Amino acid sequence: MSPIDTPSVGVAHAARRYKDFPPGWGHVKVPMSSRLAALAGLGLYCPSRPTAVWAQRAVRAWVAMFGPSALPGRSLPWVPLSEREWLELSDTWRRELGEFDEVAGYTRTQASRGGVGLLLLRNGSAIAFLKLRREDEGELANEWCALNAACRYGPRAFGVPEPLQLGSMGDWQYLATAPLPPGLHRPPRQPALGAILTDVEAALAGLPRPPGTPDHWRPMHGDFAPWNLRQLRGGSLVLVDWEAAGWAPPGADAVFYKATWAALGHPLPHPSDAPEAVQFWRERVRGRRLDGARDYRLAKALDEVLGRMERASAVGPETG
Repeated sequence: MSPIDTPSVGVAHAARRYKDFPPGWGHVKVPMSSRLAALAGLGLYCPSRPTAVWAQRAVRAWVAMFGPSALPGRSLPWVPLSEREWLELSDTWRRELGEFDEVAGYTRTQASRGGVGLLLLRNGSAIAFLKLRREDEGELANEWCALNAACRYGPRAFGVPEPLQLGSMGDWQYLATAPLPPGLHRPPRQPALGAILTDVEAALAGLPRPPGTPDHWRPMHGDFAPWNLRQLRGGSLVLVDWEAAGWAPPGADAVFYKATWAALGHPLPHPSDAPEAVQFWRERVRGRRLDGARDYRLAKALDEVLGRMERASAVGPETG
């Protein structure tokens, strides 16, 4: 039995060592306990820029060859919760999801969007992925509802992580899903957005419509960005992070995908023919609470791109 399976799991986990990836970001926590665990941890990073994609692949090959100590940077302890909270929650997860002996994790790069992600590992293989929030404001319950709706619908254009458990303990709420297949995942280069978004809208058609929602608004994923649409080994797609699913002007998901794609430094696709959706996202982006340089840079880039889309829509698509 490994140390994390014993009653002293909190203390043992606190003594475990992790390295940040990318170095210095404070983002993905890669476990140093084994080669397989480190490779699973590296899979939690989903870069969208080509240089970052190739860097991740190179690091993965390096770790596969030489082990986790080959990762750059110092290894440090990492404990996402207090010892008491970890003991209570890990016991609950073992009952609900099965035994595990290691975790990889991440904190969000957008500091204004709090929370922790944990990949539960057994012998280096993932058994479940957990989103963990303190005093969650309903996003995890919303994602649970959206994931179940999408799984029932069975989209053809993409896959959806199977929802396993929604629960809480103390101030913490958590959502558990089946893990993605092992290996690295990247944003697809030219996804069939029309087919994907048709499936998203159909899958979410039964979501509750909040009072006052305009009649012409349509269901949306709500965070349809390149880093949430992932291409797996073999070419199939999976769509993750459904916690912002809801209702929005027609074309909202397509507008957000194009805007984030351009904000990452890619050419802006053809102009949007959904000016209401462009304005919807511009107001949302401007209304976000920013916390940290990465939040600010992304919000600034998105606002600039959405402004260009808004101006192009105002004078006609031929000027795009």
